[in-house]
Amino acid sequence: MNNITVKEVAKAAGVSVATVSRVLNKKSNVSVAAIEAVNAAVKELGYSVNFLGRDLRKSETRRLLAIISSMSHSFYSDVITGMEQAAGELGYSVLVVTNNNDSDHELNLLEMLFSRLVDGAVLLAPKLDAKSISELCVNHNIALCLERLEGCKALTVTIDNVRAGRDAVSYLINKGHKRIGMISTKVRTQSSIDRELGYKQALKDSGLHFDESYIYYGSYDNDSGVRGCAYLLGLKHPPTAVFCISDYVAIGAANTAAALGKRIGKDIMFVGFDNILFSRVFKPNISTIEQPCILQGRTVVKKLAENIKLGFTENRHNRDNSVYTLPHSLILRESTGD
Repeated sequence: MNNITVKEVAKAAGVSVATVSRVLNKKSNVSVAAIEAVNAAVKELGYSVNFLGRDLRKSETRRLLAIISSMSHSFYSDVITGMEQAAGELGYSVLVVTNNNDSDHELNLLEMLFSRLVDGAVLLAPKLDAKSISELCVNHNIALCLERLEGCKALTVTIDNVRAGRDAVSYLINKGHKRIGMISTKVRTQSSIDRELGYKQALKDSGLHFDESYIYYGSYDNDSGVRGCAYLLGLKHPPTAVFCISDYVAIGAANTAAALGKRIGKDIMFVGFDNILFSRVFKPNISTIEQPCILQGRTVVKKLAENIKLGFTENRHNRDNSVYTLPHSLILRESTGD
């Protein structure tokens, strides 16, 4: 395949990526005008379809594509482990690639699915929007894991992030805290939005006033925890407890608070998210929300494999596009005085 992508063909033809995919794969549910537009764009741009993929149309490759945001996030390791476990049991292998937090690159990676070099794809940090993914799911086996997308009609395996956020903050409230901050993210992923919603619900449930100034918007990394904690502790009435969007953030925040003379678990408390290895190694240990990462990985592969078995006949309309919500746990440690 040359350097021209499906997205470029779609733009030139004035149609969606899903329509281009249907035309290239000889699907019947496409208008004559769309077929002509796509074929003209293909000819004009010199786009070439992967012939290996065409040869594999009637058979399975027994390969699955897992798209993550970055190799630097160790959080994905347990999810990938679960995926590989289930894949091995079912006779599949898993190819892991990164989208570099870029929707165009994610779409380019999905070319492997469009040309049938893989049987299915799992998006663990989707950058394409819900509408685009829903359209692609009509003719391709795609699933979401960890992140859900509001209104997306794709098989999804995740946890209830709203409830998880509410559980974390409710615990802090029950410990007697009335001024509770949150360090969240500028990037509006659905999980961040849901966890913030849970934070606000917990405050509302307890009759506490929500103050927008008590939320710091950064990223998922340690430095964001450092900056976020410095900001929150610099407020006129600083919080006595902080809910963090990730464990990396919580560790950075706890380090900063300690450097400022705060006793972690006494003067100020922190709850993180994900239960990564460092949350258990760091001193004081970080209380956190644990996701069933391995189980999520296993579940998404098993459900996706069931969809793949339906093939590309009319049975594809029976694909499972449900949202599976797995249980989370609140793990209590030293950062909350436990």
